[in-house]
Order: sequence, then C-alpha cells, then structure tokens
Amino acid sequence: MDLFRADGHLSEEALRLLAQNQVCFNDLERLETAEHLAFCDYCLQRYTYVLESAPLLTPQNSCQKSLWTRVRMRSLQLITSRYATAAAAVTIALTVLWGGTPVEFVRPALPEDRPSISRRLTDWTGEIRDSLHETASGISNLFENLRPDYSAQGGN
Repeated sequence: MDLFRADGHLSEEALRLLAQNQVCFNDLERLETAEHLAFCDYCLQRYTYVLESAPLLTPQNSCQKSLWTRVRMRSLQLITSRYATAAAAVTIALTVLWGGTPVEFVRPALPEDRPSISRRLTDWTGEIRDSLHETASGISNLFENLRPDYSAQGGN
C-alpha cells in the first residue's frame, strides 16, 4: 500500500484506513501521516471529509435533560432575584409616599446655656492673645532690666 501519492499528498486509501482506525501502519508511517496532516491543509480537509461520512458515537448516558433543567432553574433564579428586588423597592417607595403618618425630619434646637462653636473659638483666641501679650511684655521688661545704664556711669 502506498501511503503518499506522486504529488506528495496522502492517498485516498491511507485516509480511509486512518479514518476507520485500522491498525495497518507501523510507527514510522503513523508518524509521517500525523506530521503531514499537521502541515498540509489540503490533506487535512480531505481527511475531515472522510471522517464526516463515518458514524458518530452516541454516549451511553445523555446529559441533555439535566443540563436543560439546570439552565431553566438558573434563568428562573436570575429573573426572580431581579424582579424581587425591583418589587421590594417599589413597595418601600409606595409605603413611604402614600403611607400613614408623614415623615418629618426636624433638627433639634441646641440648649441656650451651651455656647456655640464660634463663641468658644472667640474666647479661646482672646485667651491666647492675652497670654502672648503678657509673655511679650515680660520679655520686653527682662531685656530693659538687662540693658546697661550708661547715664549712671557718667559716660559720654
């Protein structure tokens, strides 16, 4: 049996035997066939057409029913969660809008004996100003006491 035709492509018989999975190739021929199919698009397309006519295998246990059941359950969960959230939001909005007693937000008044923040800041800055003034006058008096008295020495 010739594996390749004269033009370098796989022969029809080699493709048919390969598609039927008949073990008539030795290791070298299988390697050459696999390498040729990996690089030759023309032979790969011919091999695909040969495989197309082969019967398909069917699984022993079909998973179609279980998959469709899971898909339906998941879509039902998504739709339910979306609509449940929207329904809850609408219910809360309508309850607040048309509900019983109106909701009023009243800011409680501050007691009069409690000073405001601006008054506290004014008092605090006044205290700092007074203490700085006392410190500066104390330093000024200290330097005046340290200054030598030229008039008492009779100097020029």
